[in-house]
Amino acid sequence: MTSRTRRVPVVARRTLALLAVGTVLLSGCAGGESGDASATAAAPTDGVLRLGVLNDIGQPPDPDVYYSGNGLAITTNAYEGLVRYEAGNHDAATVVPSLAESWEVSDDFTEYTFVLREGVTFHDGTAFDASAVEASFQRRLDVDAGPAYMVQGVADVEEVDDHTVTVTLEQPNSAFLDYLASPYGPRMISPTALKEHAGDDFAQTWLSTHSAGTGPYVLSEAVVGEGYELTWFDEYWGDLDPTFTTVELPVYTEISAMQLELENGDLHALLSGVPTASRQKYLDSEALEAFALPSFQVGVMYMNPNRDLLADADARRTLFEGIDWAALIDQVTGVSSEVAQGYYPKGALPADVDTRELVHDPAALEEWVGSLAPGTAIQIGYNAGGSDAEQMANIVAAQLQALGMTATVTSHQSSEVFGDFPEHPEDAPDVLIAPATWPDSNNAYMHGHVFWDEDGGLNHLQCSDETTTGLLDEALTTGSAETYVEAAAAAYEAGCAPVFAWSTDFMVAQDWLEGVESSHSIAAPATLDFATLRIDEPAAAE
Repeated sequence: MTSRTRRVPVVARRTLALLAVGTVLLSGCAGGESGDASATAAAPTDGVLRLGVLNDIGQPPDPDVYYSGNGLAITTNAYEGLVRYEAGNHDAATVVPSLAESWEVSDDFTEYTFVLREGVTFHDGTAFDASAVEASFQRRLDVDAGPAYMVQGVADVEEVDDHTVTVTLEQPNSAFLDYLASPYGPRMISPTALKEHAGDDFAQTWLSTHSAGTGPYVLSEAVVGEGYELTWFDEYWGDLDPTFTTVELPVYTEISAMQLELENGDLHALLSGVPTASRQKYLDSEALEAFALPSFQVGVMYMNPNRDLLADADARRTLFEGIDWAALIDQVTGVSSEVAQGYYPKGALPADVDTRELVHDPAALEEWVGSLAPGTAIQIGYNAGGSDAEQMANIVAAQLQALGMTATVTSHQSSEVFGDFPEHPEDAPDVLIAPATWPDSNNAYMHGHVFWDEDGGLNHLQCSDETTTGLLDEALTTGSAETYVEAAAAAYEAGCAPVFAWSTDFMVAQDWLEGVESSHSIAAPATLDFATLRIDEPAAAE
């Protein structure tokens, strides 16, 4: 890998919220009572699936640029990679074929040979073959946005024949298949389109309103701030007969408005942003079906070593362990998450290897606070728009105030969290609470790298540790689960972004929408494979 230098432009850093869990409700919808969740809505007869996105997707739906959450529904349905994670498998992130039918990996993780699928066509009519692999990898390097690190270690792409390629890496990388399967991983883009629409930005302008992938849907409309539309690609290679030939994704600025339209039948599902206060209501609804789907989303407490208060690793650990995370999770997020039982996201490593009980030591916290000067101030930040994060931050602040600290809670826009904080961490809060964020893939390296490495895209407060980085690099070359746990333990000792919760991917749909669970990937928050969704006729008739 050659990703140890900061290469991620501010505009390309993946925005945390992206899921915007718990956006503030309209006053008339307080407490989650946004409408009648028991009314039955009719299934569509026009082949149109009506969804929506909360706030705009934030970045162009270009797979080499997009690094957020609520736009994955577009990029993952319009573009495909060589491999993918198996949809419907909620026990593990299992890599399965996509545009590559099979592959072989050398014993030292430096050569990956792929046999490519024949009979595949890009949206512009270009035939998919081996030449597209190198062109797509190179384009990701040229764009050099957040996900570029996944191909920066590629030394060579050899076209063995029209439908066979060998990818040679500069160094051993046991996570490379996960790079390719990640929802943010390299996607195949038509070399013809890239050449014809290159302009002076490697076709970024053109791909902000068009698609040139091989996916089952074509991006047919993209108006920032207004909405997006996908239409079925008639030349799609897969053996699918879609129920929904059009997917509408209008932009909303209030989750409460989306809830009302869902409950009135005007929207067919909410794929993200469902407020915690509303979730039990939807679980109890007869007309709507709620899904708390497994995911690799995690709750993380960032602590800032660049501020005097938490410059010491012992202080950071004492603060983290002084909080009763089990009680906080039960009080705030309820059905949305559970206490983390490992250092990494659920399923990233075997459960018998990555197992950890959260320590709760309020006495040590009280002793630490007592050792500080009276009225010592602490600033606790959270990402704007996240009511779960805000509530957690306020509860933690109240606990610290009761011990004698002056605790303030501050809200921060994503541009601050992903841009200003890592550039000037000394000006960032002492603590940042993020109850639902996620790595690029459910691979231990991809979690550790983005959260704990100095150049990690989610290392917002710039807390890193040489021992952790060295162990992560070692584990990357061998794939050793034990070494990954050693790296995580070192990161915990350093007090760098420990995980406190495993979070679900919570969705709500009309009860006639069939296939939500089987169309969902544990690896891709806030999206479904739209082509495999169906209408349950008996439910629709009711």
